[in-house]
Amino acid sequence: MLMANMSIIKNPELKGIAVILSIALALGVLLAGFSGKLEQWGLPWFTGKRILDKIVFVSDRSGTNEVYVMNPDGTGQRQLTTDSKVLSAPTISAAGNRVAFVSMIGSVSQIMAVGSGGGAPYALTSSTGPKLHPQYSPDGKKLAYIESGRVWVAELNGSNPYPMLPTSEEMAGAMQDSMGRGEIPIYSAFAWGADSNSLVGISSQNRMTDAITSLTQLRGEAHYVIPPNDEIQITGLGGATAGETYAASCVLPGKSPRGVICVFQANDDGIRPLQTLPDTEFGTPAVSADGSLVVISFEDNKEIRAGLLEIDATSHKSRLLCSGHFENLVFSADGDIILAAQLDPETKKRSVVAIDSDSGEVTTLADDGDCFDAVFSPTSNK
Repeated sequence: MLMANMSIIKNPELKGIAVILSIALALGVLLAGFSGKLEQWGLPWFTGKRILDKIVFVSDRSGTNEVYVMNPDGTGQRQLTTDSKVLSAPTISAAGNRVAFVSMIGSVSQIMAVGSGGGAPYALTSSTGPKLHPQYSPDGKKLAYIESGRVWVAELNGSNPYPMLPTSEEMAGAMQDSMGRGEIPIYSAFAWGADSNSLVGISSQNRMTDAITSLTQLRGEAHYVIPPNDEIQITGLGGATAGETYAASCVLPGKSPRGVICVFQANDDGIRPLQTLPDTEFGTPAVSADGSLVVISFEDNKEIRAGLLEIDATSHKSRLLCSGHFENLVFSADGDIILAAQLDPETKKRSVVAIDSDSGEVTTLADDGDCFDAVFSPTSNK
């Protein structure tokens, strides 16, 4: 057998074929890496081109919602997807080589991904439930998303999805009583912990009773930061990317509804109110990477004004950062800039803007069509 193998290697024709096959295999691996197929097959060891020091956003300028990328100053805008009908904010892998988002395939929403060079997206999910809010974990090893009111965590290629919230214990407890099926928590939002091994989520027990649940270890035991309560509505959640500080926006119903912003730690059983304002609606908060600042959009229904409120998480001092209608707030890694979508009340179109967190100066970055859901890509000095 050994002699036969040696004769094949010495055979010039077979040796030439082997070289050609080896070159073809190497080129195939390179092409698969650049197109995202290696990650799709569960082999993310070749990242290909990366999106670093950029901003990724969604725009309908081509006629459908598509994913775009641009420089931090708004220059160099290019389209990554075509005919993808993007439904949800994009999320960028920690390596900067993949962008995931929610898109429609027929009549079903799925988590899709596209390589940093653009091209045809590929599906990461195939189940029939409605999908929301895909988020890569901070370490870039997992992908989480909401499907049918549950928070799932999967591999980067979408394989092995596991429902983390509600926990199996919560599900079993609700299913024991046939009358308790409606008490299975329904999740509307979540945030990764900085350790990539914890999750915090907003849930509703019966569409009227809200709670904030913390899972300090994946597949571990969950506990309530805010227990189920029908006297409070939890409307938004944000977390620090380099710490364990979270912020939540709430509404206290009543004859004179009050908006509340609070902060908490994932392993605590209590919360700290930062700001309470009557007749005010708060949006989803953003927390700086170190957890020191919270910024949130607001609409004062009594004084008919809107803007961004910036709050020091330690001193609780607040100030009006800028005026206008904003959503989808995201801090830069250094906390100097806040990305947002600014709404024009007349045209109902949104523009991607950068807001200086010190001066409150607003700079328009993208306003061709309806532009929104902007996020920062990883930095090259990370």
